[in-house]
Amino acid sequence: MIKDIVVHLTGSDEDRVRLDYAETLAGVFDAHLTGLLVHLEPELVASPGLIYADVLPTLMDEAAALTRQRREVLAARFALMVVPNDLRIVSGVTDTVGEGLAAEARASDLFIGTRPYGDPDKNYRDEEGVLFGSGGPALFLPPQKPASFQLENVLVAWKNQREAARAIKDALPILKKAQQVVLAVVTDEPEEQAQTSSGADIARYLSRHDIHGEIKELAGWRSAAEALLSEARLSGADLVVAGAYGRSRLRERVLGGVTRALLSKCDVPVLMSR
Repeated sequence: MIKDIVVHLTGSDEDRVRLDYAETLAGVFDAHLTGLLVHLEPELVASPGLIYADVLPTLMDEAAALTRQRREVLAARFALMVVPNDLRIVSGVTDTVGEGLAAEARASDLFIGTRPYGDPDKNYRDEEGVLFGSGGPALFLPPQKPASFQLENVLVAWKNQREAARAIKDALPILKKAQQVVLAVVTDEPEEQAQTSSGADIARYLSRHDIHGEIKELAGWRSAAEALLSEARLSGADLVVAGAYGRSRLRERVLGGVTRALLSKCDVPVLMSR
């Protein structure tokens, strides 16, 4: 069940897109919505001690004033919502805010943010931090494009691996509300036969949750990423569900090719888990 949703807020124009989608989704599931407003603290940079000591208080005051202003604007928006809600501040510097957002998202059912790559706020580190560190699903919206919540057609990128299985299980509440669920299996891979067989297995699993999943093999593609992006466009998908593949090494996060492509180019919301 989805009863607790958190949404990433930055004080930019993207907040409106994120909030409109998140509020609608919260209403569908009768869920509580928490806004996570990022407060960026001044960076500690190399500077002569006395000069920096004079400048730092001013920088901190300016950052605090900006966050207060953004909070006031958002508080007015939250006051108009029909769903239960609250607004929190997540503080940190550029390299640590993602960790703070992930910590908040761990105590929720779903995180909503802007697709990391192509985000005009250039906050990809924040979104990646949640994807790698929250332990739960993240729903990413295409930037600069209002995405009304509807579920006529959901495309599931299926591969018989842990990440894809996790994504499907996390997405079950949403899949139950969809009119059509398509399980897309890219078959031009060495383990093609096993992948197709596993598609039948996961379709059977979904049927036991009263979800009818249609298996669709995507053949003739050199790139699994392009196959999925093309299918999402041609099928008119309202949402793509996919496992997030990659690894985290210290502060460097390396995404798999399909994962990066979906988070860079997908024109519809993408729900990911890892």
